[in-house]
Amino acid sequence: MKVIIGTRGSKLALWQAHHVQAMLEADGFEVEVVLYTTTGDLDQAKPLHEIGGQGLFTKALDEAMLRGEIDIAVHSAKDLPTMLPQGIVLAAILRREDPRDVLLSKGEEFDLDNVAAGITVGTSSLRRQALLQHYLPHVRLVPMRGNVDTRVAKMLAGDCDALVLAYAGVKRMGLTHLVTRKLNVSTFTPAVGQGAIGITMPTGHAAIAALRAVVNDIDTEAAVMAERAFLRTLEGGCHSAIFALGTVVGNTLSLHGGVAAKDGSQILRANLDCAPADGEATGRQLADILLHQGARTIVHGKES
Repeated sequence: MKVIIGTRGSKLALWQAHHVQAMLEADGFEVEVVLYTTTGDLDQAKPLHEIGGQGLFTKALDEAMLRGEIDIAVHSAKDLPTMLPQGIVLAAILRREDPRDVLLSKGEEFDLDNVAAGITVGTSSLRRQALLQHYLPHVRLVPMRGNVDTRVAKMLAGDCDALVLAYAGVKRMGLTHLVTRKLNVSTFTPAVGQGAIGITMPTGHAAIAALRAVVNDIDTEAAVMAERAFLRTLEGGCHSAIFALGTVVGNTLSLHGGVAAKDGSQILRANLDCAPADGEATGRQLADILLHQGARTIVHGKES
């Protein structure tokens, strides 16, 4: 069976697409990879929340899929909108890499605990900005967008002392030698879907079952779908500092989620445990708990 993979052209996106390609080819699929440019790739200067809403890195691939040009699209799961376009489904999620954020720096002296130095940290993620301001107010933030390798090059050129990035992307780009520390998920909780690779396909595509059998990881899927239900219920996206992490151990899915004010002045968090099959319902329940605690005011700046 032949499948055509659509992907963005960044080094990380290509790594992910070729990783899926290798898995499928090892199982007998014939695979072709086609590159597309997305809105999020075209404007590398502005923060994502200033460019537009969800789908900045997925819309071009969605449109190609609906035109019948590609069979599947490979995405970082955290880039996927919580509501996919009609006619497209999240068909599979690969086994998750370590989901933590990490600090990359030019040397060990540029660490988050070095209060006296007042280091500069590059990031344009509202979530990371909010958490840094809340837990480490001595850190100075520098707006920083671009692909992983682009941001690392900017740091090494002196645009900032350090970066906070997802470990998964850093590892996949072979840059773990620059990691100063991994950040604790109890404080620097990851973005929804962070560390996971998602595959979208046309609804009803003949190869969905065969592809899932090769690449889908059931535990990761349960965790990420719970996180996505949490985010969707809060009606959050690139404009919000929302975070969540699901972990499956045995027959229990533990879901932790929260929301932070953009200036780091306030954070709400909550936890729930459930059976993996009940993950999405639990994600909605967890969001409802935070909404009753005032999360809507934090996310949207208005009363519940």
